[in-house]
Amino acid sequence: MKKSLIYKIALFVVFFGLVSCDKDFNSMGSDLVDDHHFTLEKYEVQHLNAYSKATGPVQTNNLPINALGIYKDPYFGTTKAQFVSQVELSSGNPTLGFQPVIDSVYLHVPYFSSLKSTSDTGEKIYELDSVYGYAETAKFKLHVYENKYFLRDYDPATDFESAQKYFSNEKFLVDAYKGTELLNNSTKVAQNEEFLISNKEIYIYKTNGNGEYLNDSGAVLSDQNNPALRVIKERKLPGIWLDLKNSFFQQKILDASASGVLFNNNVFKNYFRGLLFEVEAITPDQGALAMLDFSSAEIKIIYKASNVAPTTEAPNPTRSRKVLNLQMGYKSSTAKRANCINFIEHTKSADYQAKLASSDEINGDERLYLKGGNGSVAFLDVFGPDVKKAVNDVMVPEPNGNGIPDELEELRINMKLNRWLVNEANLVFYVDQSALHYQASLSNSKQVEPERIYIFDATNNKPILDYNADNSNGTTPKKNKGAFGGLIERETVAEPNGNKKGIKYKVRLTEYIRQLIKNENTNYDDNVRLGVAVIEDINSPANAAINPANAITIGTSQVPFIPVSTVMSPLGTILYGTKIPASDPNVAKKLKLEIYFTKPNE
Repeated sequence: MKKSLIYKIALFVVFFGLVSCDKDFNSMGSDLVDDHHFTLEKYEVQHLNAYSKATGPVQTNNLPINALGIYKDPYFGTTKAQFVSQVELSSGNPTLGFQPVIDSVYLHVPYFSSLKSTSDTGEKIYELDSVYGYAETAKFKLHVYENKYFLRDYDPATDFESAQKYFSNEKFLVDAYKGTELLNNSTKVAQNEEFLISNKEIYIYKTNGNGEYLNDSGAVLSDQNNPALRVIKERKLPGIWLDLKNSFFQQKILDASASGVLFNNNVFKNYFRGLLFEVEAITPDQGALAMLDFSSAEIKIIYKASNVAPTTEAPNPTRSRKVLNLQMGYKSSTAKRANCINFIEHTKSADYQAKLASSDEINGDERLYLKGGNGSVAFLDVFGPDVKKAVNDVMVPEPNGNGIPDELEELRINMKLNRWLVNEANLVFYVDQSALHYQASLSNSKQVEPERIYIFDATNNKPILDYNADNSNGTTPKKNKGAFGGLIERETVAEPNGNKKGIKYKVRLTEYIRQLIKNENTNYDDNVRLGVAVIEDINSPANAAINPANAITIGTSQVPFIPVSTVMSPLGTILYGTKIPASDPNVAKKLKLEIYFTKPNE
């Protein structure tokens, strides 16, 4: 369709014709596309403007999914993720028995994984999901400390009327209250000083009270160092497995139980304020990072106690094995309410910093830089500026100040005059492979492209209509809402490192555009700024606050929130923007908003 057609306005319109057109405008049947009475045409939005903005520190308390580890992206820089969480009793006021003595304490946090096969010997082979970096070989240091800083539910600055917000850069709050190291560094370096993310299932072997391995009949193995002789009592999913210090939990939990500190979780969480997980690189620029659901973690204190109190006649009654279950992490859909914070340090590359600093919100950017965590998002001003005024149905260059872009107003008029019906609207983002994959030919490149990007309503800080309208389920939860889109399309041939380059992302905006053009609801009049972000989970549409001290500013307004799912992602990508010169050989990959509509054949 020629551009002149869009700007052509009829000098007069029959009143009843407008009324009847308005009735037809409200709906669009899918059968119209092939109907010979209608023609399908495409309109490309002329004033689409896209630009990148750094997010700065973001709210990271009580996230659905948290990151732990170190990930070096070849372009964006290094992300270091650490974590603190309260610890809760699985049930309040537990009965421990008499004279409890600890056998062992362990913490298990499963990775996201899927079972691929089972060997002839019964070994289960798993594939890990949401693990990034040199996961197969890179070791890093992992330390766990008692946290003595109380993580509040409510903010005292608001007289405890609002939920407390903690931000990605506030690790200093807990650093001043770091307690005892809780890992046994001397004997189990694979759990701390040389920690490695592994896809191996975890075995719990049959042992006695002294930690010695037993055979099937319960006798102590003569060779304690031969794993082949041990008896597997329990199998657990691949994950973080940490043996915690018995002496600390004996004194902190069991010995103190008589004082009432285990009465309920309000008392317990104030007494024992939780665990702090810290990471440190062993080899510069190498490491691995795992996305974890800490609410699925289990902490077990295994101990022995008698069921009866000691007496003068029986000062040492028989003890039996018992377990005290603790839990951590926050899950809004369950009763798990252990406050937690993900601390994220992102050391940006010089080029990435420079590109964000030079971003042009007035004229748009040639490239869009999306990075999760405390990284960057992009914004789209969908129909450009409001600089004209309609006078006698003719658009003249005079500001009218109504906040509605001129192109949108013109499109609304033409849709009604010509009885056009919106059939489909899409944004297609092409990946700048040359910028993103400058190390792709290297066999050790561990750059991971995000599987999905997400479009959100940046005017009202909520999902757009197309997101809410799509209830489809994918092969995995991360691929739900497939019609809404945003899933990466990759090349079929892999690079030497096994990665397949991303080509593009396509997002559907049909319902969003229909509502804007129909103009039946004033709530959509100025709803013309969209946000674009990489995401970890399409099923988490909630918002996370941006630290007011480092607010995103667009013109004279501030952006208070970004989607919580982009906060959870450590990944980044580079996309072609809206300001690509005609001389650029990649001009065909320029970001476009294309609206397909049907119009009646006269």
